[in-house]
Amino acid sequence: MKRKLYYLFMAFYCHIALGQDTLLVRQDTFPSSIQTEYLANSIKFTPIIRPLVPIPGGRQAYYTYLWDFGDGQFSTQESPEHQYGESGEYDVSLYIVNNYDNGPRPKKPKTKVKVASKLAKTDRLPNTFEQNFFKSNDVFQLFKNANAVPGEDMSLIVGVKPSTQKGKILVLTNEKLINPNGFIVANQSRYHNEHILPIERKKELESLWANVTHASITQSGSPDYGINEELDFTGNQALRFFNGLLDEYNTVTQYDIEGEVGDTQLSIINLDITPEMLADTNAIVTVTGIYLAEGGNPVIHKLDIPIIKSHDPNKMSVRPALMDYRLQFKKKTLTYKVQFQNDGEGDAKNIRLEMFFPNQVDVNTFKLLNLYPQCDTCLTDQDMGCYTYQVKDEDKIIFHFRGIALPGTASQTITDQDSTKGFIRFTLKSHKKLQNRSLPSYTNIYFDKNDPIRTNTSTARFRPGLSPIVTLGLNVPAKHPNDEIGRLTKGLTFGIGLAPIAPYKKPYWQVELFASTFGVDYAASLPERKGEIQLPNSRGDLMYYGYSGIDSAATKKYLSLQIPVQIRYNISRYISAGVGALVKTHVNLQNDQQTTYHLLNAGAERTEHTVSMSAEKEKISPLLFSPLVDLNIGRAYLGPAVGIRYHFDKTYKSNLNFYLMWRL
Repeated sequence: MKRKLYYLFMAFYCHIALGQDTLLVRQDTFPSSIQTEYLANSIKFTPIIRPLVPIPGGRQAYYTYLWDFGDGQFSTQESPEHQYGESGEYDVSLYIVNNYDNGPRPKKPKTKVKVASKLAKTDRLPNTFEQNFFKSNDVFQLFKNANAVPGEDMSLIVGVKPSTQKGKILVLTNEKLINPNGFIVANQSRYHNEHILPIERKKELESLWANVTHASITQSGSPDYGINEELDFTGNQALRFFNGLLDEYNTVTQYDIEGEVGDTQLSIINLDITPEMLADTNAIVTVTGIYLAEGGNPVIHKLDIPIIKSHDPNKMSVRPALMDYRLQFKKKTLTYKVQFQNDGEGDAKNIRLEMFFPNQVDVNTFKLLNLYPQCDTCLTDQDMGCYTYQVKDEDKIIFHFRGIALPGTASQTITDQDSTKGFIRFTLKSHKKLQNRSLPSYTNIYFDKNDPIRTNTSTARFRPGLSPIVTLGLNVPAKHPNDEIGRLTKGLTFGIGLAPIAPYKKPYWQVELFASTFGVDYAASLPERKGEIQLPNSRGDLMYYGYSGIDSAATKKYLSLQIPVQIRYNISRYISAGVGALVKTHVNLQNDQQTTYHLLNAGAERTEHTVSMSAEKEKISPLLFSPLVDLNIGRAYLGPAVGIRYHFDKTYKSNLNFYLMWRL
């Protein structure tokens, strides 16, 4: 009775928690445990975990399991029986993933078992998990127990059948293209004396590729993609290839292996997924493993891992999820993956995928890479167990599996969960001129005659970045101030700035540093001012001469240092406007004065005498604040444009800047 009440409480708690959009991962409070039953020559393990809390109106919820028996053997069955090869005490762990479930992820239960010598069986056969492990190749493969949910953890199983007694395994995580801190290696098993070591300088590994002449590459994403690539190297091609591969990752780790040739070795690596990974949700990250047998050629396996918010096996992902807008000079190739899983008891015969794309993507460039279930196109003579697709309008592709038999997770005969999953991988090209905005896509999945399941929205985005700006222009007074200041003259303007790579239809900040020159000319005439001035005569003697008027003039040159800050908005691809203010100060570079005297001589004839001098330069002016408006016409996102800027201050009144700029 108490357990039933607890179950009801848990269900109520999970429903209350529904809809809370937070980075905090809800914690399961149910006391998960493992029940053990000793049989004649094996031990049966049964999980005791909280009941599932289905999403209202959603698909049937279910658990997936990964058992670690503590001896280097694993299982994905719900309640497996396991035979140990040697007597002793073993730590057993269970990694559980909840699918279509509204509750928190169950805690990982652990237990200890003691295996007596009568239960140990050295000639035991490989279990189902080991038999199904090497699907991509017969030598080396990676397996994941879950997709990457930020704030949770996942387990990576590395399996190898050594071709020599000694070798090395490298694990590459945290692609530079995605998030540099997405995965953190928490711990690793020691079943085969493995000990993972981080590599700080990748040049330390260059000696490993010295004698490499060939490499095999396979790729999977649960299920296997069927990709198998063989590469041959000559000269230093291998060095360039592997250095380039390692340069794609921020984290490179390695460990040594040793054992009998052909004996399967399975190691488990636990990875924590940081909350920062949430920024790349709906992307696909790739973890790469490299097995290098001593004296042999490497085998490479790449494992695609979707980043998700919840454990839903029906999902759409895109790669690259983050793109650099600066490099959009040609059509961009986007790789999509739509994956699905039959959660019923019977086989799914017909599966239809209705995929919707933004107008920036050209749906007519659809190119199928691979698919599962494996089948041929319906355009051949085969009309059962085939696929067909058609492009509808400008934003939709319909992909149809016909006459297949995809088993369900609820089937009593299922031993391999991957057999209940399907996928298609394909590429689309973008249009050549991309706007700097996100590219969302989604899929409606129809299983036979059931209502559609809508996947997540898979979004490709442009990587946030900063754009340097260089400006060269002409500074022109829009209105002359009064005579007390003088007449402003033109000058040159040079500036640099920084702004985000201009987002599409969103305001953004722009800050600059400007240096501009301008002048002030002052002139005054006093025709009635009379007096005397002492000047040398032709013999060099000083004499006094009378004057009847004076003309005075001054020329001042300034360097204006400005810091404009503005909020901008791209009205279209070719028009951008901004409003803001600038703070500026003026440095006096030149201060020349000139006085002309109108002299009177004995014959009452007028002559002129001009005296020029350089006056003391003025101090740096106080800070002036000026509102401004700005308009650019040209390449609003990146590239050249012409602009005009108006700013006003109380001292020099209205000013205009005409300039040529380039966003880098």
